[in-house]
Amino acid sequence: MNPDGLLSNLNPSQQAAVSSFADTLAILAGPGSGKTHTLTSRTAWLLAQGLQPWNIIVATFTVKAAREMKERIGKLLGNGLESKLILGTFHSIARRYLARYGHLIGIKKDFGIADTADSLAIIKRICKRHHFIIDPKVARSRISGRKARAEKKHEETKSGAKTVDAQEFELCCAEYEAALQRSNLLDYDDLLLRCVDLLRNHPSCVSNVEAVLIDEFQDTNIVQFDLMRLFAAERKRITIVGDPDQSIYGFRAAEVKNYKRMLRQYPDTVTIALEENYRSSGAILHMALSIIQQDDSRVAKSLTATHMVGTRPVLRRLAGAYKEAEWIVTEIQRCMGMTGGLMDLNDIAILLRSASLSRLIETALGRAGIAYRMVGGLRFYDRLEIKTILDYLRVINQPDSNDALARIINTPSRRIGDTTIKSLLEEADQAKITLWTLILGIVKDTRKPTTKIQKATEHGLTKLVDMVLTARKKLSAPAEERISTVKLINFVLEKTNYEQWLEERQGDAHKARWDNVQELITQANDFQELLSCGYEDETLPEIDGLAQEEDEDYLSRFLANVALASSEAKTEDDEGMPTAQVTISTIHAAKGLEWPVVFIPATYQGSIPHSRAEDTNEERRLLYVAMTRAKALLYMSYPLKNSQGEQTVLSPFLAPPSLAPLIDMRGPALGSSTVQSVSQILRRSCPSPASISESRSLLQSSEDDLFPVDGEADGDNVESRWKYEHMTGNPGHMTGPQPPKRRKIELDRSVSNPERSERNWKPSYVTTMDRASSFTSTTLQGKTEFVNVRANLQVLQAQSVKTAAATIENETVSRKQPPHKPAVKKKAKALEGQGTLFGFLGKPEPAEEPPLPSLRATLSNETKTNPHAQVMPSSFNRPRPNPSRQDVIGIDPSLANRRIGPSAGHRPYQKLNPEEQNRNDYVFLSSPPPKPKPPLLEEDVVPEKPPGLTSNPPLLPLIRAATTFHSTTVSEVGTSKKTYGVKRKMDGWSDKNRQAFRPPTMKRPG
Repeated sequence: MNPDGLLSNLNPSQQAAVSSFADTLAILAGPGSGKTHTLTSRTAWLLAQGLQPWNIIVATFTVKAAREMKERIGKLLGNGLESKLILGTFHSIARRYLARYGHLIGIKKDFGIADTADSLAIIKRICKRHHFIIDPKVARSRISGRKARAEKKHEETKSGAKTVDAQEFELCCAEYEAALQRSNLLDYDDLLLRCVDLLRNHPSCVSNVEAVLIDEFQDTNIVQFDLMRLFAAERKRITIVGDPDQSIYGFRAAEVKNYKRMLRQYPDTVTIALEENYRSSGAILHMALSIIQQDDSRVAKSLTATHMVGTRPVLRRLAGAYKEAEWIVTEIQRCMGMTGGLMDLNDIAILLRSASLSRLIETALGRAGIAYRMVGGLRFYDRLEIKTILDYLRVINQPDSNDALARIINTPSRRIGDTTIKSLLEEADQAKITLWTLILGIVKDTRKPTTKIQKATEHGLTKLVDMVLTARKKLSAPAEERISTVKLINFVLEKTNYEQWLEERQGDAHKARWDNVQELITQANDFQELLSCGYEDETLPEIDGLAQEEDEDYLSRFLANVALASSEAKTEDDEGMPTAQVTISTIHAAKGLEWPVVFIPATYQGSIPHSRAEDTNEERRLLYVAMTRAKALLYMSYPLKNSQGEQTVLSPFLAPPSLAPLIDMRGPALGSSTVQSVSQILRRSCPSPASISESRSLLQSSEDDLFPVDGEADGDNVESRWKYEHMTGNPGHMTGPQPPKRRKIELDRSVSNPERSERNWKPSYVTTMDRASSFTSTTLQGKTEFVNVRANLQVLQAQSVKTAAATIENETVSRKQPPHKPAVKKKAKALEGQGTLFGFLGKPEPAEEPPLPSLRATLSNETKTNPHAQVMPSSFNRPRPNPSRQDVIGIDPSLANRRIGPSAGHRPYQKLNPEEQNRNDYVFLSSPPPKPKPPLLEEDVVPEKPPGLTSNPPLLPLIRAATTFHSTTVSEVGTSKKTYGVKRKMDGWSDKNRQAFRPPTMKRPG
């Protein structure tokens, strides 16, 4: 093999990393910088230097990464040496050494591996037996964390006394470890811990190791760091590949400080950074770097984009979580429609900080008919029909596995009830024996159980014991007669009538379940063939003076392979279904993956960074990882209110003003130039204009203009609309004629549906496209069909205003008043010789207002400004009323200067400019009040703008009733009863509320 050939397709930084002669080498590889390719080439280069493959350890974090690396090395070398490497996950490598040398530290041969379900079941029984108040899941997590940090005992309080919780936890830990030992089981953390014990006490087990290579080094914990050092104790030749900026597994006890710890342990370490990014566009990369560089404690390094700049990332603000989900759907549809088949749904991912955020998004995707898949769903090996077969194999291989035996003891039914099973488990735990030992004694009549056993139950136990013993006998036969794993599975299926049981239990779904069982048989057969050809060779080199135990049990190795398999869900695509699907995943599960288009919703404080997060820097790294999953288009969004209706604040990671030039406030305009740049980034052929035109014609809008940029045009309307929907239980529309709002029209954007953004908070129960198409010109203009009294009041007010306006205009025209002398000047003559209330009270007269424009001109200007606007009382200025026209206007002249404050009952409909807000406007009622009105007192005057109460637009201060018939104050909001849609007091004329008029005693002058 020519070493120079390995370097031909590498950039200079990668070449330096691959061909370095340093004993300890740290390769800092940012996202998309070719990390796996570099590590694979480094392994092949070491082999080309003369190192033997069985003397090289390559540790990864997932089974998928290990298989991919083995395939790549096989393509580079081409002579089968990749199968001789000690390559796999940390846990699989540790299991291999324990299987060969575990007897040196007292580990029995053929030990089993307790998965998460087994561990939790054991802890649940312990907590129930001792009546512990500690939660079993919390206890299991704490036990795992203690082992991952290599803690020997629980911390005590400063006084030295343990709390009740600490005492319970210590007892739980002790009994848990005893239960594992009785069943000859090791949990996942024990695999690493016991391997560390083995290599510390017997370092000669790894005396042959010449090189150690570690992938994803930033995700290692303390125990894995110690394991790496012990592997390399003989030659101290270590190569690590990782990126501290992508350390996001602190909840698994991952230590981002391990890199600095390595520099202290190995001061001669050579560090090489891979700074060329082959994944993301320049704009996405620039934004991601700007965020991660907010952490001053990080290792300083940079990234250079190899692609063009592309479109800027989007940071979209939406009214609420419902709107956010709808917006994601519309942008997915727009990405598909505007690119003419350049991308499909498989190219789109929605990455969430918490899995709980997926509910609204899944609902919106389902309503729009968009297929999606959840990453991290139910594992293939966790499906009921598969797990049951695996439990049978585990019991046959290791009968002392209590929980596996408890799960199959009555599956299929052997007339053994759950109460009996629990009682037998409890009896075995108290006797410090395994469940298998107890059952075997009952069947052989060598042990008298305290649990009451019926004849039918004893018969069922006998059949189970016979089947297990028969299978074990077949496994222990001579090599030429030994049963294979595939034949053993078929033996179990035959003895249990498994297919018939599935049909009886699952009904119509039994065929799909049975197909899964057949898939398990296929996997077992494939694994058997790999072992036979040596591809899955787990032998270790012979060490002089060190005895190894044989590991020829294929069943044990198959079960260990299943237990250590990655937690990736089996999707429909894996089963041959061609349907394209949007991927919904947590950010943690998306680590190491990439998509052309990525959505990151809920980027607000409390979501990211999470409200329960302890390490803010890790939360920032989490956002960095999510952003760098995107290749061409990156969308981020946050709602003004979350799904619980709580106000939100933008994530502090995205809030700095310096980031504003790097982001767009709405989705990019996917024109021809943008589509061409996306095709170049993805290295795909650009679609034809005809295909783009065809797919574009199906879109509701070619721009991201269906939702307001600022979340909502009027923030007050958002809350009132949201409250209205929840009070009436009528999401999706408001009843009665609704006056449309003004919209800000942006000249550089097409507005295909001007009312789309003004709709209510919560979506109606139809798809987004259907709902948008339901808006017609008729619904925008409104009709006079009254649905409730509130809508009736609005229309009556509008009609009253129109009537008054027409009357005033006719009066002006009939008197042929000159244009330079407005009709409102008549007021002075009409009131000549008549004293006013201000004169009566001895107060100076208010200054005369400047002339006002004619009503017709004002209405005409208003119509020109907003052709969709209805004529409302707050839309124009009116002249002061003429006392001679009280029959028309209906307002007493003594109340001409009286105004009341705003009422909380009405919602604003239309904005006024500042000049209009300062003028004296009046509301013309359709009829005068029915009762006489006492004169206005000085203390009754309400200020125009009450402090603390605002209205935008200021319509409410202008709507008033006559005198004290309806008295509304700020303190009464929310407590008064409703009449005609306005919150007012119903007993305004009661004696306790009406003060008798007491004339002033002031003498008139003169």
